[in-house]
Amino acid sequence: MNTLKFMPKKLREIYVKNIPNAGMKQDAERYTSRIYFIGLIIAVFVSLILFFALKIMPVLSFFLSFIIVEIFFYFLISLKATARIKKIEALFPDFIQLMSSNLRAGMTVDNSFLSSARPELAPLDEEISRTGKEIATGQDIVLAFNNMAKRIDSNKIKKIIALIISGLRSGGNISTLLENTSSSMRERQFLEERAASNVLMYVIFIFISIS
Repeated sequence: MNTLKFMPKKLREIYVKNIPNAGMKQDAERYTSRIYFIGLIIAVFVSLILFFALKIMPVLSFFLSFIIVEIFFYFLISLKATARIKKIEALFPDFIQLMSSNLRAGMTVDNSFLSSARPELAPLDEEISRTGKEIATGQDIVLAFNNMAKRIDSNKIKKIIALIISGLRSGGNISTLLENTSSSMRERQFLEERAASNVLMYVIFIFISIS
């Protein structure tokens, strides 16, 4: 049974987006159907236990248990998707630096792209391999890059890929462009981490001052 169609439109869109972002191979329909039945089973057991142990109304405990389980799985998949995207963003400067080195070594753009799929870049390596295979089988490189940006669903990476596509179309020095972009991304990541650290220090300081 496809339980996805019974969900509100906004929630349905979130599941359809977050499941691939989390790196899961199954589709949204199968995942939501699975957690729906898991929620039903857990809710039945909890409601029976509470009824026989504490004489709590089974209908109330059933619905509360079911809702709690569904909320748990919703946040689980959302957090997993967010963590995966953040990891890919952190690895992207290393990837484009590798691609730049491959281009300087005389490789073509498609070969340098595919050769940059290293195990240490997981989970980004999966997206690199998939995009590289699409290019190798004849798909337009611009289309393949755009599809990669859509799958990863990161605004930062979309902007970087748009910059790379612009460089490809203008016929500029792609290796230099990638190298400069990699340096800029690392610098931005450092500044963001430093800013987050400063905010945390201020929060701790304020908390100590209040207490």
